[in-house]
Amino acid sequence: MKDKPTDNCPICSTQEEKITEQIIPLLQLKKFPKGALIFEQEYPSSGLYLIRKGSVKIFKLSPAGKEMLIEILGPQKTFGEAGLLGQDKNTETAMSAEESEIFFIPKSELQNVLNKNPQLYQSVVQALIRWMDKLHMVIENISLSSARDRVWTYLCRLQQEQNRPIIQLGGKKHEVALMLGLRPETFSRTLAELEAEGLIKMNHKQIQFIDATEKHNL
Repeated sequence: MKDKPTDNCPICSTQEEKITEQIIPLLQLKKFPKGALIFEQEYPSSGLYLIRKGSVKIFKLSPAGKEMLIEILGPQKTFGEAGLLGQDKNTETAMSAEESEIFFIPKSELQNVLNKNPQLYQSVVQALIRWMDKLHMVIENISLSSARDRVWTYLCRLQQEQNRPIIQLGGKKHEVALMLGLRPETFSRTLAELEAEGLIKMNHKQIQFIDATEKHNL
């Protein structure tokens, strides 16, 4: 049997079959070329999005127009959850990082399903908590004074999340650099310095901690 669009949705996958059947007819498949705006910060929130193919860049803009990358989301990830709990405006901007196919569920229609099935709210709230943790991580990284502190804190957190000695960067190097508030060349140089110190070993986007316990003593 062919997988349903909602089978791997982090909000929908744990729900009963009858609820999933209510959600499927609401799905609208939208295609975006690379660099297309999906929604903009401060504009009215419109619904929930589920990435089928491609990737989406989520970022905030400062009053001066400076971009602060929050996260790069890939297939089966959702975004736009805040609007389901009464948030009228988007707090971030979403843009396709590559050619993408995204399922969209209009806010009013999905809220009708939520009202009929209150158990779905728990999944939405959990998704928002994960999102707030990610936003807090970005703000915390930028508040650190040195590039080394930002990169090291980011790598240590990744290791905790992935729970293995060899970790995978959460995006391309220039994307991670932007998320940390660093220039790509500064990020690459800092990684090289950590490798020269014998703390990590680089292999493209994979990073191995040489001594997983030593980082706690820095």
